[in-house]
Amino acid sequence: MFINRILSSLFLLFCSMLIHAQLHPVCDSASLIEHRFFSLCYNEKTEQADWVFHYITPNRLKNKVASRSDDYRPDAEVKTGSAELSDYRHSGFDRGHLCPAGDMGFDSVAMSESFFLSNMCPQFAGFNNGIWNSLEQRIRQWGLMFDTLFIFTGPVFYDTTYSSIGENKVAIPDACYKVLLGKKGTVLHSIGFIIPNLDGLKNYLAYSVAVDKVEEVTLLDFFSVLEDSIEAILEKKKSNIFFY
Repeated sequence: MFINRILSSLFLLFCSMLIHAQLHPVCDSASLIEHRFFSLCYNEKTEQADWVFHYITPNRLKNKVASRSDDYRPDAEVKTGSAELSDYRHSGFDRGHLCPAGDMGFDSVAMSESFFLSNMCPQFAGFNNGIWNSLEQRIRQWGLMFDTLFIFTGPVFYDTTYSSIGENKVAIPDACYKVLLGKKGTVLHSIGFIIPNLDGLKNYLAYSVAVDKVEEVTLLDFFSVLEDSIEAILEKKKSNIFFY
């Protein structure tokens, strides 16, 4: 009970900082882009975000007022210049959302923001429309179970060299990750996913991992606001609630 009280107290602080865009994994000020409804850390080398952060709540998921806008465009907030539509044209790759448009139907501005090309990475069509889309839909179902579900998403590169598309050399990720942290009452739940950017994959739960594993492959620290021992508890194993 004592640990739960500590977790609850710290998590309330954590939630407040996240919602007000005051907490992110490490990102220098020149690369940090804070849109109204999501934040991202843009990597000029790969021409995409290292991470995109947003959150969903039951009210947001139930309040569907905006239709899919499909207004793909460069992100003017990226001072070095983001990827462009021409980079993806005839490339054989989809403009794969990191923060999903399907999470943004609660507001027309949120929906439109999700189509900035800074929120995309090159994904195989069978990945984007298959296992990735299935995971996004499942996350929205999980979102209805939590008071707030915080979501980090980004690309994974296993080497310092990679293939790319377009004049801006937008890097093709080896995989994509998600890190979820949910609050349900006074209890916290976390899980990660690392899914290879390949066609034909089916079972997203087969690619579930502890958050520690996502941190290992991305070199990012997702829950650093928490006291180290509490952070370790959350990151070392997957919460069973995501398997029900």
